[in-house]
This record gives sequence, structure tokens and C-alpha cells, in this order.
Amino acid sequence: MTLPAPKLDDLTWADMMAAIRRRIPAESDGTWTLHAPVDPGITLLELLAHLLEQRLYWLDQVPDALVVAVLRLLGLEPPLPARPAATVLRIDALQADTTVPVVPAGTELTRDPAGQIVFTLADDVAVFPLAEDGEVTVWTDRDRTADLRARRGVALLAGDGAPAQVRFTLPLTGAHPAPGPICLLVELDAPAASAPSWLPGAVADVPPPAELTWSWFRPGTDVSGGFGQFEKVEDGTAGLRRSGVVRLHPPADWTTRDTGLLVSTPAATYAAPPRLLQLAVNVSAAHHLRRRTARGVDLQEQIDAWLKLPGQHLVLPDAADRLLEATVQLAGQQWQPVPDFTFGAPADRIFVLDRTEGAVVFGDGLTGRIPRPDPDARIEYATGGGRGGNGGMTGNWLAAPDLPAPPGAVSAANLVRAEGGADPETITEARRRAAASLGEVTRAVTAADYVTLARTTPGVAVARAYPSLGEHPGFPCATVPGAVSVHIVPAAPRDDLDREDFVAAPLPDPGMVCAVAARLAQARLLTSEVFVRPPRYREVTLRVDLSGDPADRSRVSTVVTAALRRFLDPLVGGEDQDGWPFGQPLRPSALLRAAQRALGDLGDIAAVAIGLEGADASEACDEVPLGAGALPVLRTVRTRIVPAVEPGEGLV
Repeated sequence: MTLPAPKLDDLTWADMMAAIRRRIPAESDGTWTLHAPVDPGITLLELLAHLLEQRLYWLDQVPDALVVAVLRLLGLEPPLPARPAATVLRIDALQADTTVPVVPAGTELTRDPAGQIVFTLADDVAVFPLAEDGEVTVWTDRDRTADLRARRGVALLAGDGAPAQVRFTLPLTGAHPAPGPICLLVELDAPAASAPSWLPGAVADVPPPAELTWSWFRPGTDVSGGFGQFEKVEDGTAGLRRSGVVRLHPPADWTTRDTGLLVSTPAATYAAPPRLLQLAVNVSAAHHLRRRTARGVDLQEQIDAWLKLPGQHLVLPDAADRLLEATVQLAGQQWQPVPDFTFGAPADRIFVLDRTEGAVVFGDGLTGRIPRPDPDARIEYATGGGRGGNGGMTGNWLAAPDLPAPPGAVSAANLVRAEGGADPETITEARRRAAASLGEVTRAVTAADYVTLARTTPGVAVARAYPSLGEHPGFPCATVPGAVSVHIVPAAPRDDLDREDFVAAPLPDPGMVCAVAARLAQARLLTSEVFVRPPRYREVTLRVDLSGDPADRSRVSTVVTAALRRFLDPLVGGEDQDGWPFGQPLRPSALLRAAQRALGDLGDIAAVAIGLEGADASEACDEVPLGAGALPVLRTVRTRIVPAVEPGEGLV
């Protein structure tokens, strides 16, 4: 809950004049008798009331500098600067070269013929020669290349905790050594909470869901002796938790004939098998910015005009409305950027960025040091950012027109949408963000706080959480004061409950458990013990009695089974379709209603019987308790035909 903004100008001119007129008889001892506007004294009071009303209005007009200072005192970020969009570019190079060209990091490419929107590569890219079709093949239990081509989502590794592996064949040609790492784009069908590694919202050092090993082999050769190991693996996917760029550094004896790639794990502990949508070679993350350097000779005219007066600034070349960040070095000293000069001391070497003017602004001698002219000044800055960098996928990326083309590269294409670009935050937007942040949960005090903190753990997709107060793993039969066990349910695909990789009872992976536990450990009260555990599932067996003789028994059975599976699902089940409530008992009447609602006119359901943990489905009248914090998982549904009961049958 946030406090309402104070309103100090609640007195109007009419209210003040009414209050003044009521005080005139007492203050004048009854000698002032004419209170009409024609009286000069009343005119003077009206003028003073008008001036006071203006002062009250000014009280609410908080200057921007004060807003920024208050945000910093509250520990909140000041108005956020512009944010550059990001994407992943696939680099295409001339194939006639005898060597593999390397496009260096910092290479600037543009999709705009005018060169206004420029992206910069984040890493070096060794552009390996590709086959004409350029298609990556995938083999799990069988060839899944067609599914990958159609972006249907290829389940790479199982989630049952057993050893698993998947093989790829990269479309490389020739027999070239590797002048740099093999750069792969691995696009997964991951939840929104697991942002791709190239976007600004990606979380660094998120724990992986499983321990992966990346190996290489040469197709068509005997690999019984083992697979070759890469010298270094930079895994932007965090163990196939999210989409990302993977950089594989091969050894010296590797060549482009070794096109086989093996990804394996001794224990596939995924909540759900990761689904691959796209795998591409010769890629790099790119951001909507350009990095430049301005030296003293470039700014000599401005520096020569400096006086020992406050308000000095340097306008940077081609930075108006585009300035993102800068580092300043004057007289051999490094100056630090700050959001404003409010907390600056007279001797502090600080500066503020003016994005609109594209300038570096220095202090006035009271809040921030006044700089001295320095012909050897050096300013490194970046321009770009904003919503203009967001866009779709195009294949016409070329080198920036004001720069020479990179070695061997002729074009590029972005394989994912450019996203994440944002304009600078205004003072009004910063105030709204600060007001909203006052309602954010940062401490685990109530049961609802544990749920909120667990579900919002950065980098992992927790769909549901249930805090069990007093539950301690070491004392399963007692209630322990101060102990809290938080059971978490991970997000899992629910687009098709009949997919072969569908997970009916998703369990959190070890990395997710560690991430949630670390977040709750920082937010817990001092005397609390917090444990993060998987949910407790109880297997459910159902028997559905169909009244009469349905026309299509097979179809009726399929519809009823699908409806009951969805109704009891831990993620999309229940009456509200947000997951079966933890610990809610199973009621035959509720199951009958859900099945009949899905069945419609195809048939009539006479009864639904329930059984738990492998027991026969026999309870058709009373509710069946699951236990505190437990969730159902439907294993089998058996349908049978019973005679239709006519109204009044059996009466004498």
C-alpha cells in the first residue's frame, strides 16, 4: 500500500477570504464595519490572499532535482537512462577465402539504409563456411530435423533425472582450423521469467537446472573411444534454462570436418524437457549503440573557451538526443558520472550526462569540481538506445556507411526480434516507479510474502508456491515454531497436454531450488528457518460411470479423460484454472461437474469414483482428502457404462 501524495494547496482564495472576514470584527474591536469590496482595506486583504494562494500552489511544485535527491535517499534508482535494444545477428562472409575470417567485437552493422540505427557486435565471430542449405540436424531418440525446421519445438533432454544426450550436426564445410570459438544461437521455448541472455533483463549467474557437457566428434568415424572436449564453454543458456548464445572454444586439432556436437548430462533434472526452436551458427549478440572516443584536439575549441566559472560542459560529436554513457579523463584523472550534483562536494570529480544536448556537464564548484582546460582530455562515450532500435527480423544488415566493411563479412541477419530498447525515463515516470516500489515485498513476514518472493525469484520460472508454516524436514511429525517449508511448482508447458514430452507432475530442478532458497534466506526474519522443497504429489485414479449407451464411446472416454486431467492439473487446474489448490480435497461432485461440462451432449455421467495412491476408485460420495499442501496427479481414468436410471424407477 502506498501513501497518497501530499496536497498542500487545498486552501482556495474564497476560503481564505471567508476566514479573514470572520476575524475582522474581533481583531478590530468592532470598529471596522464596512466589509464590502469597495473598502480599501478589503481590497488589500484580497490582494494578500491572492499572493498567499500562489505560494501554496508553489509548495506542491517539487523541482526535478529534489525528486532525484529523494529517490537517492530512499535507495531507489534515479530516472533511468535510455536502454539499447538487443538482438542476435548471424554473420555471412565471402566463401572464396582460404581462411576463416574473424569479425571483431565492436563491429557496427545497420539495417537502416540511412545508417541511423546502428548495432554493435558484443563478441568476436569466427565466420565458418557453411553448406548451401545451412541446416542443423538434430538427433534425440530419432531424427528431429523436420520438427526443428518447422519450429515445432524439439524436446532435447528428459526431466526424469536419468542420463540423457542429444546430438547435432552443424552445417560446416571444408577442413579449416578454428581461429576463434564456435558461436551458436540456442533459442528455446522458455518461460518469460527466464529472459534470453542477450536482453537487458537477463540474470547473470543463474544456477543451471542440470550439469551439461558439450563435446565434439567427426560424423562417420568411430567414436567408441570417446568424444573430443572443448577447451572452454561459455554457456549463455545457463544449462538450457533459457535462450542464449553459446561460445565453444575448440582445441587446436579441431577442424570444420568435426561437425558433430554432443550435449549430455549424467542427470537430466529439468522440470520439463527444454524445447529447442532454433539453432544457428556464426552468431553474436548485438546492441543498439555505437562507441566513440573524443580527444582534446576534437574538443579544443570548446576547451579554449572555458573560464574559471561554473556551468562548463562539453558537447560531444554526433551525440545529441542519443548519448547513453561516457567516461571522462581530464588532467590524468578519472571523473565519475552521477545522476545529479545534489550530493556532490566541491572537490568531487563528477559529471552529469545531458542526453538531449549530447553533452558532458560539470559541477559549479559547490556541488562538483570545476574542470580546468586540458588539451589531452579523453572522453569515451556510447550513443544509441531508445525504442527506435526495436524491430522485427530482417536479412539486409550491412556495415555502417561511415565505416569500412569488416574483413570478409558482406551481410548479416538478425535471427530474433530486436527487443529491450527504451527511451529515457521522465521524472513523472520515476515518481510512479518509486511509488509502486513502496508496495514491493522485500521481507518474508507473512505467508503471502513467502509466496510472492518465491514466485518472483529472478532468473527462474516459479509458477506456484505454498508455505507450510511449522513444517521442518527434520521433524516430520511435529510442528516446529519458526520453521517454514516453501513448496514450489515450476512453470511447465501446458499448450498441449497430449504431447509426448508433457510433464504431469513438474518438480523444481536443483538450480531453481537453490535460487529460491538464497532469495528467501536474505528476506527471512532473524529467528525463522526456511526450507525450499518440491511439492508433494498424490496419485489419483478415477472411475467414470457413463449413463446409457453413448454413440461414440471412444470419443467420450477421450474427452472425459482430457477434461479431468486438465481439471486436476497443478498448473492450470481448479475452478479458476490457475492450478489445483494445495491441499484441497477431491470431491466427486466437482469432478462430475467438470467432466459433464466438457462432455456436453455427447453423453451423461452418472458418477465419478476416486482412489488414491494406487487404491481402487471406489469413493463416489464423500470427498477424499489429499493432505495439507498436497497436489493431485491423475494417473488413470477408467470409464464404464452403467444402465440409465429412469425417473421414478424402483418406486411401488
